[in-house]
Amino acid sequence: MRILLLLFLNVVLCSLTVVAEDIKINVQKRVFEQKTEVQNWKPTETAIIICDMWDEHWCKGATARVAEMAPVMNQVLQNARNKGVTIIHAPSGCMKFYENSPARKRATEFNDPKIRELLNGEAWNNGLPSEQGVKWSIDQSDGGCDCEPKCKGGSPWKRQIETLIIDDEKDLVSDKGVEIGSFLKAKEIKNVILMGVHTNMCVIGRPFGLRNMVKLGKNVALMRDMTDTMYNSRSFPYVSHFKGTDLIIEHIEKYVCPTILSTDFIGGKPFRFAQDKR
Repeated sequence: MRILLLLFLNVVLCSLTVVAEDIKINVQKRVFEQKTEVQNWKPTETAIIICDMWDEHWCKGATARVAEMAPVMNQVLQNARNKGVTIIHAPSGCMKFYENSPARKRATEFNDPKIRELLNGEAWNNGLPSEQGVKWSIDQSDGGCDCEPKCKGGSPWKRQIETLIIDDEKDLVSDKGVEIGSFLKAKEIKNVILMGVHTNMCVIGRPFGLRNMVKLGKNVALMRDMTDTMYNSRSFPYVSHFKGTDLIIEHIEKYVCPTILSTDFIGGKPFRFAQDKR
C-alpha cells in the first residue's frame, strides 16, 4: 500500500512540473538582401541586457524618448522574465546607487580571467573585423543632440529609469563586460538580446555591448524597436532623427548581428516614437 501511495505521489508531482516553452524569435539579417528566419530559443539559455536606460540624459530629447519607450520595454522584460529569460540591467556609471542591492551583489560574484583577457578588460570595442573599411552611417561628432538649441553636455544620470522594474531575486545589475560575460559563460547562456540606448554609441560599443557579445561567440541580436540613436538631423546624411536610427540598424544587420522586435515577446505592433511621422 505504501509503495502504491509513493507511486501515485510521484505521478502527481511529475504532472505538475512546468517545462518552459521555447521562444519563437523572428531574426532579421542583411547580407546582400534583407531576410528573416524563425529561431527557437530556450528561455534558460537566453539573457536580455538593458543598456543605459538612465533616469536622465544630458540631452532633453534623449531623456524624453527613453521615458516614452520605457513602459513598453518594461512589458517586454516582465514577459521575458516570466518565461525564464535572465534580465541584466546595465545603467553605466550608476553602480554606486545599486551597491547594496541583491541584484548588484549577485553580478559581482563573476570574474572569469579568460573573459577579462578576451574582452581586454573593460575596454570600449570600436569595431569588429567585419566592420573594417565600412563607412559609418551617420555623423555623430557633435554628440548627436537633435534639440534646438542644443543641450549642454554632462553626466546627470544617477540610476536606471524607475519605470523599468528590477527583480532583486532574479535579475542582475552590472555595467561591467567582464562580470556580464563571466555570468553568461558560467550559466551557459547562448542567446543575448541588447536593448536600450544609444545604438550608435553605447549599445554597440560598451564592454557589454553588441560587438563584445559577438566576440564572446554569443547568438546576439539587437531589439531594434527598443532602442534610439544620438543623431542630430542637421548633420550628415541630413535625414530625420528616426531615419538615422534606421541607418545604424542597417549597419548592425549587415556587419554586426541580426535584429528582432519586441513583438516576439508581447505581440501587437512594433514600438514607434510619437514624433516619428514617417
